[in-house]
Amino acid sequence: MANVTGPTLYSTTTQSGIDINSVFFLDPVNALEYPTPPFQPGELAWGTDGSEWVYCTASVSINAGSGVIIAPFPGNWSVQALGGGTGGGTVVFMPSVGATNGLTVTNPYGALCGVVGGSAGLMTVNAPSGTQTAAYFWVQRAGNVPNLAMAGTGSTYTQLHTTTTAGALSSAGGTQSTILCIAGIVFTQSTASTTGPNPAIANYPYVGASVALTG
Repeated sequence: MANVTGPTLYSTTTQSGIDINSVFFLDPVNALEYPTPPFQPGELAWGTDGSEWVYCTASVSINAGSGVIIAPFPGNWSVQALGGGTGGGTVVFMPSVGATNGLTVTNPYGALCGVVGGSAGLMTVNAPSGTQTAAYFWVQRAGNVPNLAMAGTGSTYTQLHTTTTAGALSSAGGTQSTILCIAGIVFTQSTASTTGPNPAIANYPYVGASVALTG
């Protein structure tokens, strides 16, 4: 099947200021008029095509369409691109906003996941710079996803897992000793290249069971 562009999403939540394409940078030195982010991390919003979004934070760069893992620290809602480590399985969480030392978790079973990309899967999150301490943005957790980064094979409606490319998922075979299985998200259309767009559907994805994959 030829490349098919995914849906363009927008917020339907009746709350002022929600922009799923916006990245807010907290800057306590040069932007004193904005002492806090516009929404609290963990706040939810709803949009078209069954989409649900959660407000998160990060202190690292995240490419458009990346699958991300949400840190399991209560009240933190810090995200990191899935995979990218040795064998694609190592995940480094940032334990606090702006922290430079991370906690390495090799099998965070049950941790929440989502997709970064905004309304068309094209939104990139840049790392904070200068006096900026953190970036804040909306992460999609449910509904039709316009673009999910893919590496290797992206078969439709097939179990996905992390890869050595940070944020990109694959349906190719592997074992849990080198990857993280991600449940609750699948590619829905075949695409011509790993550059996408790769439409997917998310059903509240999370780090799944330790199982061997075939294919």
